[in-house]
Amino acid sequence: MKKFNRRTFLKATAATGVVATVPIYLSLEDHKKVASEAPVNKVWSRCHGCSSMCGIGVYTKNNRLWKIEGHPLHLKSGGRICARGHGVAADIYNSSRVTQPMKRVGEGFEPISWEQAFSEIGDKLNSIVEQYSGDSVLWIEHGPRGKAYADILLDLVGSPNYCTHYSTCFTSKTNVWPKMVGTTLAGDHENADYMLFAGRNFAGAIIPNGMSKIHKALDRGAKLVVVDPKYSELAKVADEWIPIRPGTDLAFFLAIAHTLITEDLYDKNLVRNHVQGFDEFWAANNTTDADWAAEVTGIPAETIRRIAREMAAKAPKAFLEPGYHGLHSHYVNSTKTAQANVIVNALLGNFYKIGGLYPSQEVNFGTVQRKTPPFKRKGDRADGAGVAGKYPTVEPGRGIAQITPKLVEEGILKALFIYNYNPLRTAPNPAEQMKIKNAELVVVIPTDWNETAVHTADYVLPESYYLERTETPNTVSGHLAHLYPQIMPRFKALEPIHDTKPIRDIVAGIVEAMGHEGYFNFTIEDEIEAAISTLDGVTMERLQQEGLIEFTSHFKEGLPGEYKTSTGKINFSVPEYKENGFTGYPVWEPPATWPQAENEFRLIHGKQPWHSHCCTSNNPYLMSITKDYNGDWMWMNADRAKYLGIKNGDLVSVTSSVTSKQTRVKVTELIHPDCVWIANTYGNFSEKQELGFGVGINFNDFLELQVEPMAGGTNGQEIIVSITKGVN
Repeated sequence: MKKFNRRTFLKATAATGVVATVPIYLSLEDHKKVASEAPVNKVWSRCHGCSSMCGIGVYTKNNRLWKIEGHPLHLKSGGRICARGHGVAADIYNSSRVTQPMKRVGEGFEPISWEQAFSEIGDKLNSIVEQYSGDSVLWIEHGPRGKAYADILLDLVGSPNYCTHYSTCFTSKTNVWPKMVGTTLAGDHENADYMLFAGRNFAGAIIPNGMSKIHKALDRGAKLVVVDPKYSELAKVADEWIPIRPGTDLAFFLAIAHTLITEDLYDKNLVRNHVQGFDEFWAANNTTDADWAAEVTGIPAETIRRIAREMAAKAPKAFLEPGYHGLHSHYVNSTKTAQANVIVNALLGNFYKIGGLYPSQEVNFGTVQRKTPPFKRKGDRADGAGVAGKYPTVEPGRGIAQITPKLVEEGILKALFIYNYNPLRTAPNPAEQMKIKNAELVVVIPTDWNETAVHTADYVLPESYYLERTETPNTVSGHLAHLYPQIMPRFKALEPIHDTKPIRDIVAGIVEAMGHEGYFNFTIEDEIEAAISTLDGVTMERLQQEGLIEFTSHFKEGLPGEYKTSTGKINFSVPEYKENGFTGYPVWEPPATWPQAENEFRLIHGKQPWHSHCCTSNNPYLMSITKDYNGDWMWMNADRAKYLGIKNGDLVSVTSSVTSKQTRVKVTELIHPDCVWIANTYGNFSEKQELGFGVGINFNDFLELQVEPMAGGTNGQEIIVSITKGVN
């Protein structure tokens, strides 16, 4: 049982009142006076601007949003909110929101009631399951927020097909760390003495408190080195920026490991007592030295050796940042790159160390008592994740999102539920993703008229905006090491503006319309009470008053006696990979594609500090920042631009094997000459989102549909484009 950490209790004051029934006044001035005297209410919630879900306080008056502010104790926000967090809060009033259930009729949509939507969807789903079996049904969403409810639906129809977007994001990381270490470890940035960031941009992806922790480390003398083809926002505060040839991070990591081993700078005790497969790894990589890596990466050999030596000198308070999206779904070598990352950190001996890497601190939530669906046979996953002979090492709990249209085209999937996810804009080749619409039933559950809703949905069921709904508490974890476990719920701050519902009620309506009664005989309040029932002293009232609760149990240094891997040790060679035809250990594998011609480049992408992928491409406040800073322009190396006769602001044609589009160019010396860079926000093609429509281009426009076989990634930077001035 977890105990409170009393030092962290907030002295927050609960809201003191609500607006009572207001009488009718004959004059507008009388009405304005009453409205102005209404109390300001404060509710604790979680931001929905990105997957960090920072803790926020939401201030409202007369059921209107006034402002938000960061929760001062939240691991991710630390009392701060980034630009995107402020921007998405205002999207509650965005004109592109879906305001009620909609049904496709011809080329457009017509409004229908929730009752009609549930009835028609339930009937069609029953018919599909009867004709094709439950294996033909897919639930796909951004991340597992709806999984508890989706599982009820999938269990009732007998479907194994739950899928997330992770194959388009960071799938190599989540695949590798559990197999090699048994869990995922995060960097203790605040207490580190040396941080090496490769392909990871905290200042662009923005975890507000993450940057605060880095600055605290820098202020006391820690060193920060950024290795990235582009001079990122994080590079601006680093001690050193080292541009690398894109796609060669694996070679860089292998050379770091080679230096640590050959110069006897690694933690021999950890390797001797806690590692399995060291000899295999070393036998395969004893020639991947800094001189070899210099030829591959473009980084001088002496720089590689110096970094390895500097890190070893500061170990165990030195680490190679485990990363996120930047390296973990971009290349055919991404899974091997993730493996090499683990090995470098293990050699430094920083596992389970303050100032090094250690796991997120968790609590054990209770679960609500609910009716269990009767057993139904489930076949193999449609996408082949975890299936022998298909993609056996891909995590079946996450799936392979990008091949959904292929499975529809092959007749394997017949009914799709797409929740809080927009594959037409965030998965490869939108023309290919458009084939989703050919399924017999496509139900899209968004908050706004995104591309997937507009172009593929048979039914659009609008979810209430995040400020309009309550959700169960989650553990605050990921990306940042923290000694103490934290939990935080999301409480409804505003009554719904439109005819929308929370996801629990949407799934319940479909299930009940199918004829299945009693499976949602619990409320969200019941779920919260059940979740906190295992935590001493935590009550609904305390959660409402304090928002975040931090506990006294905390991380203690020390390596585990046994790791939750297949061998019980840290696997430098992974048995699961070897058993399925891969090398168990990382070895050099080049990217699948290289630019060749004088006007060819590798197209890479990344985040901007004020945007979250495509989710914010129709936000008026954030798009105004884009306009001010030409944020939709493509970065090109100054020397390459000069050779091609391209000047800053010129319009160019960008052509890949998939498509050709036009954009303007930012000419700069702050990018590697082999590549061009664009933000992953733009290229909106939803006609119902007028502000973002047609602004900029998106890397997915140019990307062929691919599957990296070990972890299922999209190979999102295996894109070679030719660039010519003007319009082709």
